[in-house]
Amino acid sequence: MSVTEHPQGRPPKWSREAVKQRVISDFRDFRFTWGGFFRWAGITLLAVLIAAIVTLYFLDWNQMRGPVGRYLSHRTGREVRIDGNLSVKLFTWQPSVNAAGIYVGNPKWVGTAQAATVKELRVEFRLVPAIFGRWILPLVKIDGPDILLVRDATGRTNWDSGGRNPNDAFKLPPIKRFLVRNGHLQIDDAVRKLHFTGAVSSSEEAGGKGAAFALLGDGKLNSNKFQADVKGGPLVNVDASKPYNFTADVRAGETHAIVNGAITQPFHLDRFTARINLSGPNLADIYLLTGLVLPRTPTYHLTVNVQREGSHYRLNDINAILGGTDLQGNLSVDASGDIPMLAGRVASRQLKFEDLGPLVGGGKAAPVQSKYMLPETELHTEQLRQTNAEVDYSARSISSRDFPLRGLDTHISVQGGVLNLKPLVFSFTQGKLSGSIRIDARKDIPTSSVDARITDVRAENFIKGSDKPITGLLEARAVLTGTGKSVHATAANANGTFTAVVPSGGMRHSLAEWMGIDVLSALSLNLAGDNSNTNLRCAVASFDTKNGVMTSRQFLIDTDPVRVDGSGTINLRDEMLDLRMQGKPKNFQIVRLRAPITVTGSLGHPVVGVKAGAVLAQGGIAAALGFLNPLAAVFAFINPGLAKDANCGPLLADAKAKGNPVKASAVRNAATPRK
Repeated sequence: MSVTEHPQGRPPKWSREAVKQRVISDFRDFRFTWGGFFRWAGITLLAVLIAAIVTLYFLDWNQMRGPVGRYLSHRTGREVRIDGNLSVKLFTWQPSVNAAGIYVGNPKWVGTAQAATVKELRVEFRLVPAIFGRWILPLVKIDGPDILLVRDATGRTNWDSGGRNPNDAFKLPPIKRFLVRNGHLQIDDAVRKLHFTGAVSSSEEAGGKGAAFALLGDGKLNSNKFQADVKGGPLVNVDASKPYNFTADVRAGETHAIVNGAITQPFHLDRFTARINLSGPNLADIYLLTGLVLPRTPTYHLTVNVQREGSHYRLNDINAILGGTDLQGNLSVDASGDIPMLAGRVASRQLKFEDLGPLVGGGKAAPVQSKYMLPETELHTEQLRQTNAEVDYSARSISSRDFPLRGLDTHISVQGGVLNLKPLVFSFTQGKLSGSIRIDARKDIPTSSVDARITDVRAENFIKGSDKPITGLLEARAVLTGTGKSVHATAANANGTFTAVVPSGGMRHSLAEWMGIDVLSALSLNLAGDNSNTNLRCAVASFDTKNGVMTSRQFLIDTDPVRVDGSGTINLRDEMLDLRMQGKPKNFQIVRLRAPITVTGSLGHPVVGVKAGAVLAQGGIAAALGFLNPLAAVFAFINPGLAKDANCGPLLADAKAKGNPVKASAVRNAATPRK
């Protein structure tokens, strides 16, 4: 009998033929059942899981540094490496990951290779919550982090991976201990023109009922000293369903902020409320800390309640003192777009007029000493491109040394780098100054436009002291446009028109005679103490402005005894005056000097004289005009006319046609001959 034969004539059990027949038989008798499917699926899954556990348990994680780095590089779009030891402990209720020598590169456009390095990173997490997708981190420890944050002028950042609003806050998993040791942070922001370099560390120190959390920052912010001290309760006791209270003390140069707040949803940093006490020399300085564009101000102290919900902020119960001006109101900020949007309403009970100086580069806060009256301080209008705004502002009363102002109302609009103050209304005791201001800062050198009207304002209100040598309603309009980085630079190349009109009124009789250079009559009136007024039939001053030089188009003052015709220029480039006026008495005069009156010197210090040698130069005329402030002294000598009574009706009608707000009744009255 051969070895392949069986006593009963059947093939051996494990012969090829026997196995073939068994397989054919099994498939012929196969029937699908769910119980069998789940049994074999479970066996397969268990086998894979056991194989994975065995593999992970005996895995040398250092061999995974390359694959992990390549995966993270692919996901972030920048080079990521782990150059040091990589250790992972998974088989515990609190797994941990240790990585040393972490390197993160920069995008190519940055120009420097390193975005971040970390000497050592340790993260621990709880296993059971992690299995169900909920991460709780008992420990995050970072040793020796060196981080560089860069934003270029176009808004690109070296940490932006796309698809995320840079104004969104990070939502962190619950962290029970957060330790940063020997950290270094550098920020270069071309948009805010911000440079920061400094040290960062955090710790938990024993105190009270447990370890208290502290985060410290110390460095330089745009060459100014920067310090931040943030403290909160022990993280180990944080309840995700209850607010987490914190305090912060931040100093950036002379700006000082004290914050008492609470994160309403712990570790969701875009949900918090805070009471902020802020002070400093200039409110515009907080742009570096917040990215919010606010106007230049004198020294200020401000308190505000801030509430953040995602990318929306509410600034409620604002209470501030800016120099000598108070400020109250409510604002909101929408940071969901590329450019934050500021909206709301603020008001002052009393505005100190000189506190507006820093707004245009003048006033006490102006850092540049200038020989000019118009401020030369550069206006940082490029920041207007970083914030949009729609804000109403009003002042119930105004304190001013030079102008009889009573109140202010305006709407401030900033859209796409263009600032509009429209309407802009200053109210006087009688009358108002209304108009608009537009600053287009879309280019590096801004273009500014002014359209201002004075209506129903008494001319005598601009004259200091109780003695008013000129009376009457003043109507005026200025329409000017110029380009420059300061008020003076803008005026130096301005183009447009300026017209001022006094349709009717009165003038001190002696002053009128002085203007006609009637020496005998003027002296007799002065010596007699005569304060009587003569009729001011009309006064018209109209200038065309081109490339910063105002050239008279009409220049006339007409009174009953004297008519004054004039001409000249006001050069806004060097702020020098060159005005010439010739008075002509309407009656025969025995003693009269035929010499023109001149107004020269600067806008800030005009010199009134007579072009007749030393006879009357800067003598009686200057004394007679001593009642007026410098601007009023300039105004007192304005416009051309005729040899007889000026035909004031057509002159006023012409001024009205050129945009001056002269009332129709004034034109009719001026055209009516006086008896």
